[in-house]
Amino acid sequence: MIKIYLQNSLNKKASKYNIMLFQISWNLPSQNRVPCWNVFGKMTPVDDLKDTGDNIKVHGRWHVLGGSGGICICECDSAEELNTWMLNWSPLCDITVVPVVDDASARRSLQGKPFMQNDTAGETKVAGASA
Repeated sequence: MIKIYLQNSLNKKASKYNIMLFQISWNLPSQNRVPCWNVFGKMTPVDDLKDTGDNIKVHGRWHVLGGSGGICICECDSAEELNTWMLNWSPLCDITVVPVVDDASARRSLQGKPFMQNDTAGETKVAGASA
């Protein structure tokens, strides 16, 4: 099962200032673990590049201890190419893909929203923090 939560706008080409990052998480059903481990465990770095394709940059991949799943952060500007990569693994894994942003992007998105409170100039208030 693949769940890809993307907006139509994600198919647009990203500029060098608008990097699209995705968090990929996967779970391996117990009956698929050994077959998946055999495929993944025999892959080389060159195989990884062939698997992702030319336009996906993997920033990091982490595996849950015991081999039941993991997460990956990648950069891509094409939902179609990302979907193609996910389809390589979907027969073996349950995969979820969600877009994510870094702190700077999240802050830019929040600025100017009607729910943002204007504090005195230069002050930063953190919930639960004492002055």
